Amino acid sequence: MIDPTSNIGAVLKRVRFQRDLTLEDTSNLTGVSKAMLGQIERGESNPTISTLWKISTGLRISFSELLGSETYNYDPISINDLEPVFELEEKMILYNVFPYNPISGFEYFYIRLLPGAKHVSMPHNNSTEEYIVVTQGTLVQTVEDQSFELSAPAALAFKSNKHHTYSNPYDTEVVFQNIVKY
Repeated sequence: MIDPTSNIGAVLKRVRFQRDLTLEDTSNLTGVSKAMLGQIERGESNPTISTLWKISTGLRISFSELLGSETYNYDPISINDLEPVFELEEKMILYNVFPYNPISGFEYFYIRLLPGAKHVSMPHNNSTEEYIVVTQGTLVQTVEDQSFELSAPAALAFKSNKHHTYSNPYDTEVVFQNIVKY
């Protein structure tokens, strides 16, 4: 059986060089000492899981990538094959395309608003921003006391720790993408 930690040093060094980071820069980002990072890169230390988490979190790479075991599975997703969530008397149809992942730090929704739909969202205290991309129709997006009419193609980013509303007061369907960043 191959030791999964055998590639950690090489991966750490590769990521550091790709980002033009010194050991000191990497130490500041991860909270792991320069000496320990150097030992890991040279294969002289077998780091604890806690240390690996600090490194992967600080460098914003997946834990599995750090272990050198990152595999990519490219499976296309058909929105029509996903189970929708219906709200507002079935006038808001939400598809959770990419559910929240703590490594990526976001979730991605494909949303359809039928004519007359209005969804009021309470502040999300655990998220930092939302990104809206309207691809069909006209979305009326309200954030606190500001209202925006977003006609496709259009986009808006806002802090989601405020009251916000998505509405379609028009006679045609609205389709938009919603990314919530945590």
